[in-house]
Amino acid sequence: MTHPIHRPAFRRAIRLVLASALVALSVSPGFAASSETQLPQDSPTIHFVASGEYAFSAARVTVDVRLEEGARLNVTLTSPSGGSENLTMDRDERRYSWTGQLREAGTWRAEATVSGAGSPQSANASVSLEPGTPTCSLDISAPEQATHYLEAEFVVDACGSSAVTGEIATRYITVLQDGVQISTLDASAQCERRFILQGGGTYEASVTIADDRGVTATCSSTNLGVDALYPRYWPIADFATGTYKSERTDIVPTPEASWLSGAGVGITVPHDEAAERTNALTVRAGGGFAHNFWTGSSVDILLTRQTPGGFFGLGGGAWGIGDNDILDGAVFGTAGFNLPNYTGAGQMQAFAEIRLFARHISAPQDNFSGLVGIRLNFKRTHELRAR
Repeated sequence: MTHPIHRPAFRRAIRLVLASALVALSVSPGFAASSETQLPQDSPTIHFVASGEYAFSAARVTVDVRLEEGARLNVTLTSPSGGSENLTMDRDERRYSWTGQLREAGTWRAEATVSGAGSPQSANASVSLEPGTPTCSLDISAPEQATHYLEAEFVVDACGSSAVTGEIATRYITVLQDGVQISTLDASAQCERRFILQGGGTYEASVTIADDRGVTATCSSTNLGVDALYPRYWPIADFATGTYKSERTDIVPTPEASWLSGAGVGITVPHDEAAERTNALTVRAGGGFAHNFWTGSSVDILLTRQTPGGFFGLGGGAWGIGDNDILDGAVFGTAGFNLPNYTGAGQMQAFAEIRLFARHISAPQDNFSGLVGIRLNFKRTHELRAR
């Protein structure tokens, strides 16, 4: 038997089923995720500024961006020489920042890229810096008047150097003589320095400066010529003692050798006054006495070879002037060496002479003298003069 369907009751059942289905769908995670729409990723905004217009200035890079889920930010900094580095950014909500120093002159480029959420978005900015090289200045001078060696000074003045920004931090001065480095001095605290001239030749100075950023500059002076003026001649004084023996016509038999002392003065003229090794001519007059109160004098001419350590040579002259009984010609050899207090030109030397008399030169054992002594060279220290 068939029963009729009541429409109002059927409609209520349909509504109840649909409501249950909607509730089930609304609490399903998969359905909620699929129903939510992904927002587009914003492009980053980058700012790149430097604290100054010169190299070694501080700089700051900031990036403003809202990163969507899965997005990541990468910021690179490229130097003028082409080197690139990834910057480590500090975050403050939607702002990312980096602070550092730009050590090169030229154009720096910063680029921010956001990837991982749709198409990559990027932005870039650049900063250009000048080198800011400090101005280097150097002047040199030397005495134009003749000045004694060890008193003549070479003045190097780097006080005119200046920094474009900041201060000059260091100065190092190098001096060359005839192309050979003779001195390097730190002139950071004192911009003018003085050097003792080493002698004649060509001098050149250079200075390397650095400012407080570490930027350097170097400049050199023009060459400065210095002449060494050596004495053309100098007086000498000899003091000697030794032994003497000579055959005498007024005494028979010939006396034994006797002790002899004396002194002499003379003039020495070098062939090349500037050379350490050169020939020299000396004219000397002397006088002496023996233990028997004999007195006499002599005049000699010496030709010697001057060396850095002393001298050696030969000579000849007249002996016994004033005493006709022993007046004679003589030849002799001589040699000397510089004493420890020797300075520069050899102010004091020890020497020896062996003399043979011409009248009886075939019997040297009875006609000789041997002396040792001290020679004083009154030789002026050479002078220096710039040209």
